[in-house]
Amino acid sequence: CHRVALMHEGRILKTGTPAEVREGLGLSRLEVRGPDLPAVETVLSGHQGIADVQRFGDRLDVMVRDVAAGERAVREAMAAAGRRLESVRAGAPTLENAFVSILQSLQGEQHVPPFPGARHEASSPGAIAIGARGLGKSFGAFHAVSDVNLEVRPGEVYGLLGANGAGKTTTIKMLCGLLEPSVGEVELAGERGTLRSEAVRQQVGYMSQRFSLYDDLTIDENLDFFAGVYQVEPARREERKRWVLDFAGLAGRGGQLTGSLPGGWKQRVAFGAAIMHEPRVLFLDEPTSGVDPIARRAFWAMINRLADAGTAVLVTTHYLEEAEQCNRLGFMVGGELVAEGTPSGVKAAQGGRVLEVRVDDSPRAMALLKSEMEHWRVSLFGDRIHVIVDGDSAETRRRLSARLEREGLHVRGITDEDYSLEDVFILIVARNGRAKGTRTAA
Repeated sequence: CHRVALMHEGRILKTGTPAEVREGLGLSRLEVRGPDLPAVETVLSGHQGIADVQRFGDRLDVMVRDVAAGERAVREAMAAAGRRLESVRAGAPTLENAFVSILQSLQGEQHVPPFPGARHEASSPGAIAIGARGLGKSFGAFHAVSDVNLEVRPGEVYGLLGANGAGKTTTIKMLCGLLEPSVGEVELAGERGTLRSEAVRQQVGYMSQRFSLYDDLTIDENLDFFAGVYQVEPARREERKRWVLDFAGLAGRGGQLTGSLPGGWKQRVAFGAAIMHEPRVLFLDEPTSGVDPIARRAFWAMINRLADAGTAVLVTTHYLEEAEQCNRLGFMVGGELVAEGTPSGVKAAQGGRVLEVRVDDSPRAMALLKSEMEHWRVSLFGDRIHVIVDGDSAETRRRLSARLEREGLHVRGITDEDYSLEDVFILIVARNGRAKGTRTAA
């Protein structure tokens, strides 16, 4: 967007360009990497000099008032706890950082109640919770999924990304036993070939892409139904139901018809229903669609707690900043798994550079660049343009600036930027679309 307005309880709190909102936050972001991130997160949370800590897959985002003082605070806290750091790197705050920080200053951090259950037993080395080998599904002559191979281990959060129609939901349905594969083999919760057995079903939780509760039942009735289906022990059902209502922010409202809830609240209840039985394997198909950033943060806090306790989680999402919170990612294009790795790893694997261009007339500049470059290399981000280039970035910046100025476009700046996951997503889809001979719009 050219400008944004942040609203809370009927009032506009802040307006401006995305850059102005981010810069007006008064905070900087440190990307902290190290072994055993859950322990590092615990050490840094609430530490003096640190405003906020959030886990993102293979890193922590640590918000600080001052970069130098914040880095010292991080290193001192880690040294005092006897913990090792791999790296601390400064980065610009995201718009979501700004939104969450402003709301937290008004209403505090959203409470995520501890789940009333026991930790899972440690898994054996090399255990596979979700596995696929040569997995494929055809509907007549149409190949929806082709030759997918993946492994998700206990305690891992794996993100499956792809454009609409890429085959993500079909893949999930095969992996959890809802859809019979045309070819290939699936391993689930340590078993193969018997995915519909009672023993396997009681270890799996599933939250579908479309809302999976019954609108004409009350919240309590829905939770009673799922507790029965998942065979939650009667002695534990009431405390689990109370936990779901507390997590969803609906304590004391169990008698309300589910269909009367706004979409975000429905998603929270559906998520709670999917984990009432402490599954060892959890499938989440776009779980936070329609959920605000504060509630989405609570979702991911709970997902990370489940993973820390040994649950394997496979999640699909269209929020690419959210996908950064996965330990590993797989990218699907045209029914095939075409790239895989950690969030940092898939960015590093792309090569080239991202140039962020700030120019007075962004639409005209973008039209010019797309007329002279492959379309997938140029993307509009509000008042900025991202251009993916190869070779020496300094020389490319000079050539790009001169070309735009010759057309009467005033260039306010061109800077090197790190790949965002959105840049990577567009790049992978475009490259593989061209390789397959398909028509891909960047």
